[in-house]
Amino acid sequence: MAIASQADQEQNQLSNQSYRLVRDPLPSLRQPTNLSLAILKRLWWHTKGYGTVLGVMVLIGGSLIFLNLHWLTRLLLRTPLEASSVEDAGWTP
Repeated sequence: MAIASQADQEQNQLSNQSYRLVRDPLPSLRQPTNLSLAILKRLWWHTKGYGTVLGVMVLIGGSLIFLNLHWLTRLLLRTPLEASSVEDAGWTP
């Protein structure tokens, strides 16, 4: 009985070792992968602030372009009658 139990223990140890090998066959490939993922996550976290600043700059640029177009169309579509009535009233644009 002792011989059978000793053989069983050896078999269990071998199966545990093979289980460990199957569970993590290439640990050397996981380390660079984890490192690159950590770098990408850190880079993504730092770019969020720059994205906010860039979004505000685009909004300001669009607003200035709209304001410029508004003033240009206002000047181009102004009729001569409006211009003469403003000058007659003493108002200067």
